[in-house]
Amino acid sequence: MPSPGKRLRILTVTHNYPRFSGDPAGAFVARLAQGAAARGHQLEVIAPHAPGTAGEEQVAGLRIRRFRYGPEALERVAYTGNLHGRTLRSPLAALAFPGFLLAFARAVHTATLRFAPDVVHAHWWLPAGWFVSREPAPYLITCHGSDVRLLERSSLMRRIALPAFRRAARITTVSKFLADDLRRLLPALGTEIQVMPMPLDVAAFSQGARTPKQQPPRILYAGNLVPSKGVDVLLRATAELGRRGVACELKILGEGPLRSKLEVLARSLGISSRVTWAPFVSQPRMAAEYGASMVTVLPSRGNAEGLGLTLVEAILAGAAVVGTAAGGIPEVVIHERTGLIARDGDPDDLADQIQRLLTDVSLRERLALEGREHALRTYSPDAAIASFLEVYDAVADHKPRR
Repeated sequence: MPSPGKRLRILTVTHNYPRFSGDPAGAFVARLAQGAAARGHQLEVIAPHAPGTAGEEQVAGLRIRRFRYGPEALERVAYTGNLHGRTLRSPLAALAFPGFLLAFARAVHTATLRFAPDVVHAHWWLPAGWFVSREPAPYLITCHGSDVRLLERSSLMRRIALPAFRRAARITTVSKFLADDLRRLLPALGTEIQVMPMPLDVAAFSQGARTPKQQPPRILYAGNLVPSKGVDVLLRATAELGRRGVACELKILGEGPLRSKLEVLARSLGISSRVTWAPFVSQPRMAAEYGASMVTVLPSRGNAEGLGLTLVEAILAGAAVVGTAAGGIPEVVIHERTGLIARDGDPDDLADQIQRLLTDVSLRERLALEGREHALRTYSPDAAIASFLEVYDAVADHKPRR
């Protein structure tokens, strides 16, 4: 446990942090930082500026400093989706990226000198972890998923990453799947990797359980509209449910480059009248979205899903869930216990699993109840924050390797 009475100066470094109240971007990062501040520690956050945000502000007992990296029209690198994937396909983001990196490095260096942290917490190894590793303060790196996938792209990327990981006092991941992948991709690492779930706002999402269910029964997808998420498979599964005579509608809540193609697919399948499209909403509103839905589905492909937090949120809000065996999803959805697992890329099997939940009330209620108990045990803020405070205490006494 943290040393009694010991108050730490903790610097959180991230490219993703809420820009306004209810913003889902980096909400779990904020929850951890605010939890540490509420327990008496001194917190400062370094994050990129975004159009309309303040350069410096005091929120929930901690100071947020947002670094500028260009005119607001060019500040499109962070907060626009997956920084490690499709973000840089935008011409504006690509143009601003060199300035983003320079400004990020400068902000971390300045904060380290001025704030003199006892411990630095870098979320995602790139860019935060890499810049933090160049400073003298002891630090830990938390990997969230997309940064681990980045290591698969080339041996050069792995060579760049290895020194930053080796110098870290601790390395954590949000799922066992990511920890195993990190060991596989960096076999020379040697450092212990801890699986430490991020804290969720259990109380807020639990409010969703009070929301009346929509009729006809609603299937919900909430997330980015990108190939790895398998939304096309969900549309085909919805069409199959219609052919079977299963009453349901589908709500797709999210944004991304595949939106127009997915709408064309829905029309070609003849289900446009049963599909509702909506942009992302604030986290407080998400609780009601999950609660109004009978089933929440995350049909991801391959290894792109670090954990599948949307499924945890949905479970807390009283929805039954279906996922695939992609990435860390099976750590949330334990088949036949906390939800159902469908075969990756198989619309007929996905339709089978959704149909079971829509038509079998006792199964749906049993899985929802056990899923909620599992989520409360694993992702409650008090447990997660306490675990990270123990790590911070240990890291503060660590001397970084050079």
